[in-house]
Amino acid sequence: MKGRVAIIADTHGSVTAWRKACAVWGYVDAIFHVGDVLYHGPRNPMPDGYDPKALAEEINASPVPVFLVRGNCDAPIDEALLKWPVSASLLVSWWNERLLLFSHGEDQEAFKEKAIFCGAAAAISGHTHLASIKREENVIFLNPGSAGLPKGELPPSVALLNNEGIAIFSLDGIRLLYEPWR
Repeated sequence: MKGRVAIIADTHGSVTAWRKACAVWGYVDAIFHVGDVLYHGPRNPMPDGYDPKALAEEINASPVPVFLVRGNCDAPIDEALLKWPVSASLLVSWWNERLLLFSHGEDQEAFKEKAIFCGAAAAISGHTHLASIKREENVIFLNPGSAGLPKGELPPSVALLNNEGIAIFSLDGIRLLYEPWR
């Protein structure tokens, strides 16, 4: 992977959110989805454009690799619908000489400790549905927010990594947050 990497989380079955995210990203070299892909979950409302089957078909048709991390709402039947591999709890990737760690984010403290210990450039997780970028001990902690069911003040969002840094964008294409690599 060289130039641009897309990050998405918590689509919860919204094909509408996926389509908008793809439009915001434009061309990317890979897509990382950090969990809660197809099912909306028993505690969540139905997101706009809820169509898990159509979402699975669009993810499967992606012209670039899609790497998935299992979220707390993802079940074995969801994985059976997705052709791209689904990582159980932690996915590790090297990108432009940077170590990236991906997790859905249920145990944030353990994930944070692993990222700092490994000297990761970025630790990326979802789960909270709250978009944020924070730097701690030279690790950038990214939560792209939820593309399907956002919480907090920010709208539905996704992230994009490039050689300059990490940005979070609304599904309308407005840059909300940014952190350079340094």
